[in-house]
Amino acid sequence: MHRLVALFLLILFSSWASAQQVFPFHNTPGAYAVGFRTVQQSDPSRSYKGKPRPIQTAIWYPAQRGGQPMRYDDYLQLLGWDDDFARTPAERDKVLADWLKLVTESKPATDVAAERGALRWALRDAQALPGKFPVVIYSPSISSNVFENAEMMEFLASHGYLVIASPALGLETRTQKDDLAHAEAQAADIRFLVAYAQTLPQADTSRIAAAGFSWGGMANVLAAAQDNRIKALVSLDGTVRYRHAMLAQVPYLKPERLRTPLLFVSQRPQPFERGLKHKPDVSGSILQKMTGADVYLVTMYAMEHVYFGSSYLRLDPLVFEEYSREEVAQSYALAARYVLNFLNGALKGERAGFDYLMKKPQQLGAAPHTSYSQFFPTKEVE
Repeated sequence: MHRLVALFLLILFSSWASAQQVFPFHNTPGAYAVGFRTVQQSDPSRSYKGKPRPIQTAIWYPAQRGGQPMRYDDYLQLLGWDDDFARTPAERDKVLADWLKLVTESKPATDVAAERGALRWALRDAQALPGKFPVVIYSPSISSNVFENAEMMEFLASHGYLVIASPALGLETRTQKDDLAHAEAQAADIRFLVAYAQTLPQADTSRIAAAGFSWGGMANVLAAAQDNRIKALVSLDGTVRYRHAMLAQVPYLKPERLRTPLLFVSQRPQPFERGLKHKPDVSGSILQKMTGADVYLVTMYAMEHVYFGSSYLRLDPLVFEEYSREEVAQSYALAARYVLNFLNGALKGERAGFDYLMKKPQQLGAAPHTSYSQFFPTKEVE
């Protein structure tokens, strides 16, 4: 019996190893080993399905070396309890199975198996290194999971950052609605994690950034407008750029009063005809109104909006057309390096980080004509 089990595991591992991995992350780790752990928290000041709002908290951190690396499947297991900590193992398995059935439809089973078996940099529950590290709070896209950009979070932790994230939950359901109330709820989750960071021995809470993709890249701006502990903002094609009219209704959000530097990494401009169909909000630009802070804008022409979430690149049945999967992977890796260098400048005070941002993308290894960078410096108040 033991031999049969061993043979099954060998065949399963071989299928993971031999199948093509869909998403390669083209960056090398920094000087630190990466630990990963999760914490079950709740916010008693807010209700969710009649109970205190659950905050599944994922933490990537500089760690002692040694231990067994995680597989990507370890991240997928978090889906089973991200809004209900009381689910049984069988109930958690069903949540994951339903999710995989939904997102991997028409995707080859060998590719899904390869991704689930892929080794990660992170070591589960590794011993934390002593010392203080800058903090990054990560906020996912609408209704998305806590590991949405696990590769980028591991990358930052390997370079000496303490990264904390929670899922994007609705007000009373797992799914969010596209409205201001749900965006503000996610912003409140960010502020909850900022407060939680104050309790962590590794956290240098004088140096906190809030990063987010899509919906999370708007919620983090709302959080910063109410919390001056947030010293830097990263928006991966954030909704903050596209919902000007909605944000104009927020009384506490005054873009010209924000003093928080922002890195905005953007998808390629959309065709005119697509704009006619989806009717984007072109009534204004919050990036232009942020005259009290430095704003860095990087446009990546290989990137569609969804490509800024690595979990989608790994598991969704995406169709790559004008740009190849490899070109998208190279752009994603470059985006991660932009984020790292921006944080090195904004939180660590490293001049080299800001110098990196001021270089042309081609000087940073980008293929010609695939990226375009702009800098909007703080305007002096007369």
